Amino acid sequence: MSFLTRQLSTAALQREKLKDYKNIVAIQVVVITLLMTLQDLLAGIGFVDIQKWVFTLFIAFAGFYLLLLWDMMRNFTSNMLIVRGSLIWLLLLFVLGAMGENPFQRLLDNPRPYYIFIHTSLITIQGYIIVLAIRDIFSGKGVTSDKLWGSACVYLMMGYAFGDLYDILNLLNPGCFGVEIPVGFASYLGGVYFSYSTLGGIESGYQNLSRLVRNVSVIEALWGNLYLVFLIGRILGLPTGNGSETQPTATVPTPPTATHNAYTE
Repeated sequence: MSFLTRQLSTAALQREKLKDYKNIVAIQVVVITLLMTLQDLLAGIGFVDIQKWVFTLFIAFAGFYLLLLWDMMRNFTSNMLIVRGSLIWLLLLFVLGAMGENPFQRLLDNPRPYYIFIHTSLITIQGYIIVLAIRDIFSGKGVTSDKLWGSACVYLMMGYAFGDLYDILNLLNPGCFGVEIPVGFASYLGGVYFSYSTLGGIESGYQNLSRLVRNVSVIEALWGNLYLVFLIGRILGLPTGNGSETQPTATVPTPPTATHNAYTE
């Protein structure tokens, strides 16, 4: 079980964080792109059984994303109970999600309660990682590459977390977006779409939103803007660094200059 632990020096840990942040940002962008465009693109080029292709790719990338979340969590804690427990938890979420969205055969007769459990768990895990990442980003005395990539990772993860929350609201109250959205992939897609529309200040197109959805979207927009304000203020107030925390430069003493004393002439 040695692969579960991560004992690294400060410099090596910083490099590992940079790598993990880059990987997660890359997979976040890929998943967002797949969610927003893949189904229409496949339909446009005449693919048959479009949903099978979409669901298969989505499940694969979602599993990879969960693995990256766990890998990044190890950068912030050495508590083996948290490390092992989170790994088992994420594996369970992946199995339940794959069973619920199996593109070849539906394995869960009533997946609604399982989806609620999955999204609640993802909100908890991502929220925990966001807190740890923000604490790491706002620590130190310089702006380094890992902090910049971490800032992007947190912002995108915030959109995913609220997307899970909107999906839960739709599962608990169908029609809360003003339209009936089927349970499953379509519901999650609608939640993520609405979440990033809210963060980006873009009109989502949903009409007749329920009061709760509107209020949650206001909270998301407020938190997103506050995060950007504090982040920009933090970056502007710190010196830059090249891959490691900036160290104070050594001062070179200047030689004393000769003084002119009129009384000694």
